[in-house]
Amino acid sequence: MRAASLLIGMWVVAIVTPAAAQPPAASEKPVPVFEEPRHHLVVDTPALRILDIQIPPGDTTLFHMHNSAMIYVPISSSRTRNQNLGEDWPAPSAAPPAPTAPTRPGRINGGANYVEKPTTHRVNNIGTTLFRLIGIANMTPGDATSPAAASPAKPEMENRWYRVERLVIAPGSSAPVPTFAGTIVVVMQTNGSAALDGKVWHPLNGPGDFARIDGTTAYVVHNRGASEIELVAIAVKGAK
Repeated sequence: MRAASLLIGMWVVAIVTPAAAQPPAASEKPVPVFEEPRHHLVVDTPALRILDIQIPPGDTTLFHMHNSAMIYVPISSSRTRNQNLGEDWPAPSAAPPAPTAPTRPGRINGGANYVEKPTTHRVNNIGTTLFRLIGIANMTPGDATSPAAASPAKPEMENRWYRVERLVIAPGSSAPVPTFAGTIVVVMQTNGSAALDGKVWHPLNGPGDFARIDGTTAYVVHNRGASEIELVAIAVKGAK
């Protein structure tokens, strides 16, 4: 009996231990980020790609690969966790405090340098609200020597791939979009009604709406609503 028990124990270890170290199943084979179903590719050019990333509560992305510069504009937040390929999910943390309504839209971080450090991971929304970002991928080498935008404002963030300026516009007021020698993507982060007025007229009607414009052309943003709005103007360096 003792030998039989030992044999059964060895058999259990043999099937359980390797399973923890196995790579993802065929159905979990990593895909390029631009093919991941929750990363909706809405602009696709050789120099610039724009993603509308939406992960509903309880949902998990496929494992996906990043290898280009990327910047994220927060639109709606939720509690998430990240799993890198070949690693376990992080240990669960204590329950978060009760959510409070943010007083300001999420700030823009330094962007993800997937060029120097490619990443393959998946993301799980463990919160109760939609997790949404507008992701802007710079497919060029960027430009470390690129001149600053023709604006006295201090950028919210700047590196070799992007320059970000924030526009806060009162009801009924307007503000110029900073000019830049390349493509600018203007993303609205708040509720409201706005429009970009320039070479082309672009309405912006709420969080996540965006417009891609020629940064060398003068544009003005009009706040057509009854409340203050916030937008970010993102110069994509090297993208024409």
